Amino acid sequence: MHENEIRGRACRWVLAAVLLALLAGCKDDEARTAGNTPAPGGNAPPTVPAPAPVPQARAATLEWTVPTTATDGSTLENLAGFRIHYGKSVLSLTTVIEIRNPSISSYVVEGLAPGTYYFAVTAFTSNNHESERSNAGLKEVI
Repeated sequence: MHENEIRGRACRWVLAAVLLALLAGCKDDEARTAGNTPAPGGNAPPTVPAPAPVPQARAATLEWTVPTTATDGSTLENLAGFRIHYGKSVLSLTTVIEIRNPSISSYVVEGLAPGTYYFAVTAFTSNNHESERSNAGLKEVI
């Protein structure tokens, strides 16, 4: 099997996990309220709702598991980082963010204009061999 093909598949299982993490991170934040317990003596303190979490406006959070083995089962020793590919069409992921730290397992893409964005992740080695892209996930930015 060609070495690039083996290395290209080295992180495929991790990239599938990225898609799951991406989709899980796309859920809208839910507002939560704090429940107060009555004070001794029967007088309940006023109920004050907890502030709603501040959603990261116009941002998408991606998370993945850092791979440790290649597809052939050998130890992956030369992982150099990850590339996040994204765009407004699943067929045109033209913007790329390169993360040159193999221990990073999440990234927040900020400054997105309103619209639908598609994201995929690849892993690359110190020899610049890049894995296949993960399946694309999407995020609606309001």
